[in-house]
Amino acid sequence: MEALPNQMQIAWIAAGGCLSRALATAAGLGIADIMDGGPLPHRTLAERTGSDPDVMLRLMQVLAMGGVVESDEDGAFAMTEAFTALRADHPRSLRNFCILMGEMYDDAFGALPHTVRTGESGFRHVFGVPLYEYLETEPEAGRIFDGAMSELARPVVAALTERHDFSAVRTVVDVGGGDGTVLAGILARHPHLTGVCVDRTSVCARAEESLRAGPGHRAVGRVTFHPADIFEEVPAGGDRYLLKNVLHDWSPEMCVRVLTAIGRAMRRTIEAREPGLAPPRLLVLEPLLDREPDAAHVLFQMVMCGKDAGGLGESDVRRLLQRAGLVPVHVERLAGGHHVFECVPATEEAE
Repeated sequence: MEALPNQMQIAWIAAGGCLSRALATAAGLGIADIMDGGPLPHRTLAERTGSDPDVMLRLMQVLAMGGVVESDEDGAFAMTEAFTALRADHPRSLRNFCILMGEMYDDAFGALPHTVRTGESGFRHVFGVPLYEYLETEPEAGRIFDGAMSELARPVVAALTERHDFSAVRTVVDVGGGDGTVLAGILARHPHLTGVCVDRTSVCARAEESLRAGPGHRAVGRVTFHPADIFEEVPAGGDRYLLKNVLHDWSPEMCVRVLTAIGRAMRRTIEAREPGLAPPRLLVLEPLLDREPDAAHVLFQMVMCGKDAGGLGESDVRRLLQRAGLVPVHVERLAGGHHVFECVPATEEAE
């Protein structure tokens, strides 16, 4: 019996996990990079990836159903223009992001019923530890995670450098800055700047090699990696402090802790400076998640980190800043959706 339209819609949504896994598998095998030279038969793809040819054919057919690839009259497959960002060398690549979402994060989402019932992290329920603890012990997962975060960060950095004036800044400190992608993007636009990237020890250990091999290689020598627990201590000496996409991963108490640590660093910087020099400022970059269309992103955050990390609105961020003794002097929405809260310590509130 022919399926009714609403049944087709239900079936397609129900099968979405299959397509997500297929996309992640293709990304992991480097299919888009292999296809960069033009259409290839499935047997060639199987040979070049060390895969079973019969299964590779079905994988390509599933991807074709999702518009990822298309086949020609000879049965060879080619990447569609809309999915060329699966290539590793694409300037807006999403290769690592697709692997992250379709594999580790999809595994965690298997515990969605647990999160719905309890409000607790589905990731922790599946993997036994919180997300960042897991990344400490799984180097390959950490590499994919770092790559995915870098891919998502690049358009945000481009939007920030278009809007924010760094001309009077000398040192930028990125708190929770991962592999240095954000700093490298800012420094590429401003050759007079130096940067300090503060993150977990394991992240910093692999970050410099990643920076040298990636698009940010021009910033090598101007970026220093500083291992630290950002909830306890942040280095002083910055003219601009950055905190991008950190707050929405944590409970309000943890958010206040990292903001307070940054505030202490800013105050130490002020105390050590000569009178008359401009005080440091903090730029908090967050995708505000307080509208009904943000529900999917908010639910995702809850599964990863628990219901306390279920997204922030502007009023939420302002409350966190106030609790940490910080004052937003300017708030702006960037192209792409992120908001920037430009902040000073309460005692240094701008006129």
